[in-house]
Amino acid sequence: MFLSFILLLLCIIARHQRSNRRLCEKRNLTDLVKLIAAIAVVVCHLFTFYMHNPAWAAESQFGSLSVSIFFFLSGYGLMCSYSLKGKKYLEGFCIHRISKIIIPLLTAYIIYIPILRLINHRGGGGVIEAIQRLFSSNPLLPYSWYVTEITLLYLLFYIVMRFVPRYKLPALSLAIVFMLAGMLLAGLPHWWINASPCFIIGLWYYKYEYPIMNQMNKVKKWHFITLILLFLCTYRLDIVQDHIQMLSRWRYTYASFYLVNILFILLVLYILQRVNFGKNIKVTQNCYYEIYLMQGTVFLLLDTMIHNRPLFFILAIVSTIISSLGMHWINKRIMRVLKI
Repeated sequence: MFLSFILLLLCIIARHQRSNRRLCEKRNLTDLVKLIAAIAVVVCHLFTFYMHNPAWAAESQFGSLSVSIFFFLSGYGLMCSYSLKGKKYLEGFCIHRISKIIIPLLTAYIIYIPILRLINHRGGGGVIEAIQRLFSSNPLLPYSWYVTEITLLYLLFYIVMRFVPRYKLPALSLAIVFMLAGMLLAGLPHWWINASPCFIIGLWYYKYEYPIMNQMNKVKKWHFITLILLFLCTYRLDIVQDHIQMLSRWRYTYASFYLVNILFILLVLYILQRVNFGKNIKVTQNCYYEIYLMQGTVFLLLDTMIHNRPLFFILAIVSTIISSLGMHWINKRIMRVLKI
């Protein structure tokens, strides 16, 4: 309920503003949104797995929504860079672009594995186990499944843009659909899959951004109110199911996992595209990726030391942000030394 109210408020603000700038011209704003989304993922995991409060856990299931923002902006950003630079962008793509994903993952593992062994007093938890669990529903580094999937999406982007001569965007979209279908058939959990369609939305949105911006100016008040109501019904489908028994079937629940992310991205996109604030707000340290990677290590360490749950909650968020800033600083210097 709270999230839907916030979205409604932001939509009302956005409706009374108008911006002719494309998303690629709002780097400060999108960086800020990615930082907020990363912290939201941390909050979601804390409420879901550590705070032992079912009501708050049910209300804070916005982790997947936050990940959908990352997927959307990743797809949009790749198409933007490729459109501006052409084939030159693909030169050294695997080294320069994908290394920026892999190196932070490796540094996160370097910290996590010794702490895991120290706290659990067991062997294992090494490189071999990390590799073996890379494509599992439970990777060794908690919540790092996102890294595996975004790497696969980047590789598909490179292969299609490099080797497919025509109809690149339809071919890439179809390849991603087949990849997601393979994950589904392999039995991977829905959170591996349900936010990924937003990557495809980001790809196509860049191509048709100007026509969509023109259509946004024609959006009526009842349009986004309807959209928010649909979002609320899918986001808290459990409440709807209590009153409409027919929707309690699993297929409706499973479909909602995908639909809610798409509805959320449409609302966020409307807000981002129209608002003008954020020009003077600059995220100087883009550590949102490190926040995502470091949260599991911080949770593991603090959970053994602090038993007061409210204190644990506050320290977990603060410590994750601080440690992520440090890891971002280290990763930047590693990449500078490697000339990435």
